[in-house]
Amino acid sequence: MGTTPRIPKSTVTNDASSDPQPRDGVVRHVPHGLMFHHFHGEHFSPSQGSIGAGTFGQILAHYLETRQVLDAGTYLRRARHGQLESDDVCITFDDSLLCQYEIARPVLERAGITAFWFVYSSVITGGIETLEIYRRFRSEWFDDIGGFYGAFFEAVAESPHAVTVATALRTFEPSTYLAEFTFYSDDDRRFRYVRDLVLGQKAYDEVMSIMMTIAGTSPAQLAKGLWIDSAQLRRLHHDGHVIGLHSHTHPTTLADLPIEQQRREYLENWRILNDILGMPPTTMSHPCNSYDAATLAMLESLGIELGFRSNMAPWTGSKLEHPREDHANIVAALGLSDTHPQAAERPKHAERQRLAGRRGS
Repeated sequence: MGTTPRIPKSTVTNDASSDPQPRDGVVRHVPHGLMFHHFHGEHFSPSQGSIGAGTFGQILAHYLETRQVLDAGTYLRRARHGQLESDDVCITFDDSLLCQYEIARPVLERAGITAFWFVYSSVITGGIETLEIYRRFRSEWFDDIGGFYGAFFEAVAESPHAVTVATALRTFEPSTYLAEFTFYSDDDRRFRYVRDLVLGQKAYDEVMSIMMTIAGTSPAQLAKGLWIDSAQLRRLHHDGHVIGLHSHTHPTTLADLPIEQQRREYLENWRILNDILGMPPTTMSHPCNSYDAATLAMLESLGIELGFRSNMAPWTGSKLEHPREDHANIVAALGLSDTHPQAAERPKHAERQRLAGRRGS
C-alpha cells in the first residue's frame, strides 16, 4: 500500500477512438465475437448490465439479418484455416454462469445456433470465487449500483486503507481509465480503479467481508445457484457448443502475475476441462482483457488455437486476439431496452439491512 498504482498490462490499445473499422450500427466489418455475461429471468435477479431472454433474442435476430452468424465450431474451423470473412460473427459467453445456461441457451436452441462458452474452472470443482459473489451482493442487497458504491466508499473511508485510496483518487481521471469500455460510467471506473489498482485483492476482500458481515450474509449463501456444473458443460459439449479456457480462478489483472503463475492458472483450467469433456480445449478468452505477449506465447504452448479479447480495438490478425463486441454496446447502439422488475419486487435486503442504516444505528 502507498505505492503509485500501475496501469494494467495489455497488448491492446485503450483508445477506443482509434478503431478504424467502419461502423454500421454496432456491426464492425471484421470477423468478431459477440460477448455476453449476465442474464436475468426466472430465479435470476436483474443486475447491472444484465439482459433478459427477449433482448437476447432481439440481438440474435438483428445479427442473423445483417451478418453471418456462425456456429462456434464453424467459426473455429474457419479461423484455423484463415477462411473467416468480414461479415462472420459468433456468440460467446464468459464466466461459467448458470444464468447463461438457463436463460440464453434455450434462445440459442430455438435459433439453431451454438456458441463458445469460456469457463473458469475453480467454481466447477466446488470453489467459491469472489468476483461473482461480490457482484451478486451489490446487485441483490442494494437498491441500485449507486447505493453500493456509496456504501463501499464509506467502508473504505473507515478502513486502514482510507488515506491510500483518498490519495490515489486525487489525481484519478475517470475518462482515461478503461476508456475502451465506453459503457462504464465515471463511478464504475472509479470503483474498478480502486478495487484493482489501489486496494488490490487482499485489501478489497477485507472491505467486502466487513460489508457482508454487517449485511448478515456470507459468500457461501451468495454462491448458491451462481455457476454452471460439469454435467451441464458436458451437455453443452454434446450439443455442439465449444467449451474454452478462461483461467482457473479468474484474476482480474492476470497480466500482472508472473508468467509461471499465469501458466498454472491456464494449465489447471485446461486439465479440468479436459477431464470433464474428454478432449483438450483449444479456445479461450482473456479474463478482463488482461494479457501480454508472454501470456500469448504461453497459451500457444498449451495448444490454444483461437483466443478472444474483450473489445473491438483494431485487429492485427492474431489468432489469440480476435475482437469481441460487448452486449452493452449492442443494446445501446440498437436502442433496445430491457424490462426490469420494479424495486418493490426485488429482494428487500437493501431496505432492511443496507449498510448505511446499520452504521447510523
